[in-house]
Amino acid sequence: MHEDLLLRLMLSDASFLTTKEKTLLQDTLEDADSLASLTLTDIATIIHRNIPKAVWKGSESLKKAEISEKILSAMGISWTAWDKADYPAMLTEMTDPPYMIFYRGNLSCLKNPCVSVVGTRRVTAGARKATETFARDAADDGVTVVSGLAYGVDSYAHRGSLLSSQGNTAAVLPSGIDIITPSAHTKLARSILDKDGLILSEYMPGTPAQAFRFVQRNRIIAALSPVTLVTQAPAGSGALITADYALAYGRDVMLHEECFSSESQLLEKVNLQELKAKAALGKKVSHKIEQSVQHYRDDGAPVIKSYAEYKQCRESAPGTVFCKRDDGQGKFF
Repeated sequence: MHEDLLLRLMLSDASFLTTKEKTLLQDTLEDADSLASLTLTDIATIIHRNIPKAVWKGSESLKKAEISEKILSAMGISWTAWDKADYPAMLTEMTDPPYMIFYRGNLSCLKNPCVSVVGTRRVTAGARKATETFARDAADDGVTVVSGLAYGVDSYAHRGSLLSSQGNTAAVLPSGIDIITPSAHTKLARSILDKDGLILSEYMPGTPAQAFRFVQRNRIIAALSPVTLVTQAPAGSGALITADYALAYGRDVMLHEECFSSESQLLEKVNLQELKAKAALGKKVSHKIEQSVQHYRDDGAPVIKSYAEYKQCRESAPGTVFCKRDDGQGKFF
């Protein structure tokens, strides 16, 4: 078991490999020392793919894996992997599933019906209330609310769930499982675990949060649920990246009506001004300016105002639920 885990940890940290390639190496090699002895050319030969830009130092990778193994043991951190029976089923449907998942808490809560709730960090009072209320009502109905433990909407999705005596909540981190990100939410993370919830990450212990890992984290949030609900997200928000992932994975996207409130529209204007200022400085943000909740609404994403309406949309046959728009018009979903 010790050697198997060390080999898996080394493979998990080899970001230049796909999950299928990691699995091939796992099945081919005897132990961690065998992997540590390979050159990048050796690895390329085994996986039948050229990997010219990758950096690989086997001995350093082994040392890092040994440190991570000690952290797992000391902190009581559990793990599962792509080839294990308890690996979250929804993740197997991804095109790029995590090779390993590290977690603390109740992994089985992902077997409940799940809904991913996401949104902006700069949350308004209305969106905060809407997020908390939706999450509490969902949890009351036995649904696991999935989010990212970030400031703003994410935190209120978790807090709303914790107000319920019935449901669980799951937080996906953009860092190693031993590093609560942001650190200010350490107490919230503890509350999640105390309430039989879950904290998980695809990154081995000791991995710091970096910008690209927030985006990678978002794809897991999207994959874990059949629906991603956006409660507030101005143009270019990371929450809309999560929505895009959800659609790419064949999931549904819903919008809370708070996305279109007067408060949200004001936030949208401020955010657009900031993005345009960045564009004037030569920064590449044009794609963010074009991305907005209105885009998803125009493409047919249902706009709901409560968990009851969310549930109605989920349980009704397509084309039977009418969602009214601000202009008095609407569509059937």
